[in-house]
Amino acid sequence: MREGAEGAEVLIVHRPRYDDWTLPKGKTDAAENSEATALREVEEETGVQPRIVGALGKSRYANEGESKVVHWYSMREVRSTEFVPNEEVDVVRWLAIAEAQKLLTYKNDKDVLKSINFNEVLTTGTLLLVRHGTAGSRSEWEGDDSLRPLSARGEHQAAALADAFADRAIERILTSPYLRCRQTIEPLAILHGLKTEERDELAEGAGHRPARDLCRELAGTNAVLCSHGDVIPAVLDWMVRHGTSLKSAFDCKKGSTWEIEVKAGEFRKARYLPPPL
Repeated sequence: MREGAEGAEVLIVHRPRYDDWTLPKGKTDAAENSEATALREVEEETGVQPRIVGALGKSRYANEGESKVVHWYSMREVRSTEFVPNEEVDVVRWLAIAEAQKLLTYKNDKDVLKSINFNEVLTTGTLLLVRHGTAGSRSEWEGDDSLRPLSARGEHQAAALADAFADRAIERILTSPYLRCRQTIEPLAILHGLKTEERDELAEGAGHRPARDLCRELAGTNAVLCSHGDVIPAVLDWMVRHGTSLKSAFDCKKGSTWEIEVKAGEFRKARYLPPPL
């Protein structure tokens, strides 16, 4: 699923063997659970790398005399490569929900779409609030403080953060314009093939309101936001006062991360991840 210009869109596929339109699905490989199967099959069949938002239950149907069980999941598009027609799927289409309902061949698939809370799926994700790594001494730096770089330790922390989040389904990476923040997040951006987005809302001294509004804007996205030791605690304080549950004792060391669980647009839980080094 993705957010289109006029609302939620769902991806459906055409299978030449059956001349049908259906939702992506496939067979489980050995030692693979149903979630891994769903992620792999969607990417293999469509070129779309997805992330799972939630489970939708399962359905049973008969195919060529054989009983089959399908485990369904709601998913969000993370990124896509160019679709290449293959033996299993020769056409993919992103469609508005009503259009997909009309084109889908099977009642099971239509029932799955009817069961989805599309607004909830589009506003569920994870925000990673990263404090920049260790930088050189502020008192010893004579130039513009926004240009003060990471120290050697900070550079190692940046590399370790990239390793720690290598397997995360990250869609966007945003950062304070300050050099130490940009350097902290650059290895992760390179690893995921993403461009960093500089945002003044995350700059030191910006206060919590701009960063808070940015977090609201990103609800439903798996995003990394790199900021400072004044902004992140202020944003967390605002979240807690509005119902977010802290799952860890509060801390905000340089190179650390707060993982924020967002569901249906609400900041539900926050968990502290200490600096990797």
